[in-house]
Amino acid sequence: MAQTGELNRFSNDELESVNSIQLFPNPAVDLLKVKIKNSNLKAPKLIVHNIIGGEMEVEINQISNDEFSLSIKDLTPGYYLVAIRDDEGHFRETYKFLKR
Repeated sequence: MAQTGELNRFSNDELESVNSIQLFPNPAVDLLKVKIKNSNLKAPKLIVHNIIGGEMEVEINQISNDEFSLSIKDLTPGYYLVAIRDDEGHFRETYKFLKR
């Protein structure tokens, strides 16, 4: 039986990882959006920290099950961290963004 050399092809959806996080725009001025693609998180909690770990008070609005909007207009320019936690799903990740 001859082989054609053809590889099995996968759609991007099959190769995409679960809980793929996007922060945009980055750098941001007034609003930072957080999108969780292929989410299996039950109750994600977002917390913003300054670069030395202090918790910052920002308004967080949930747009949909997997998209959030963070009002960062009152933060001083610099680097910050967004911690995403889901105690039910045991998901704990931290992402850096720049506030202009």
